[in-house]
Formats: sequence, C-alpha cells, structure tokens
Amino acid sequence: MKPALVIALLAAGCSTSWDPHAPKTVTASDEGGAVSVKHGQRLHLPLAAEPGSAYEWRLAEPPVRMVVAQGPGDQRGLDFTPVRSGEEQLRLEYRPVSGEGAPQRIVSYDVTVPETGVLAWFRSLFGRKRSP
Repeated sequence: MKPALVIALLAAGCSTSWDPHAPKTVTASDEGGAVSVKHGQRLHLPLAAEPGSAYEWRLAEPPVRMVVAQGPGDQRGLDFTPVRSGEEQLRLEYRPVSGEGAPQRIVSYDVTVPETGVLAWFRSLFGRKRSP
C-alpha cells in the first residue's frame, strides 16, 4: 500500500504548473508603466491586435540601448527578451498596417533589466556611498 501512496504523491508533485522562467506579464489595460524583467525571463506585452483588422502594434522607434530584443508577436501580444542590463523605454503604437495615418492607441513601458552575478554583487558592495 505504501508504494502506491509514494507513486501518487510523486505524480502529483510532477504535475505542477509552476514555472520559474515563466514570462513576466504586463497588462495592457495599465496603459503602460514600469516593469522589471530578469535575465532568463521573457517580457510579454499582451497588446492584442484584432484579427482581420488593418491595424498592428509597432515599436514607435527602435530601442536606443537594446536592453530587450523583440521576438515574434502573435494575436495575443508581443514578446521581448532581455539582452543586457539597463533601462529602456518601449513606446508602442497601434497603427494602420499601411503605415499611413495616426496611431489609434499609444502605450509606453519603462523596462528595467537588473544587473546579476558577480558584477552586481561588486557594485552593491563598493557602489554605496559611505557615511561621514
């Protein structure tokens, strides 16, 4: 009887849906805002495009620092992957596919990718201001 219980508990433990590398999700209804995403995670912006519409979400201008790189988008939104530590503003516009005409909606995200590893530890130790 005990082996059956052990197998059942192991099976229950293996069926968990927790994923430590799940994408960090930002909700579009927040009208943008600040978000922090760590290296090894994805940033998913659920900016849905209406299927069959003549509009799509586009970056208003290419990122200057390239803190995150844009991956493939789909009808549910856009995905970004951190490529280096730093801060970046992503300004997205919902505009006609033809590129002509004013955007229907504009959303901005201030994305921060924190430093990790030995360099972050070193800066936290020696980058602090000392008290007089």
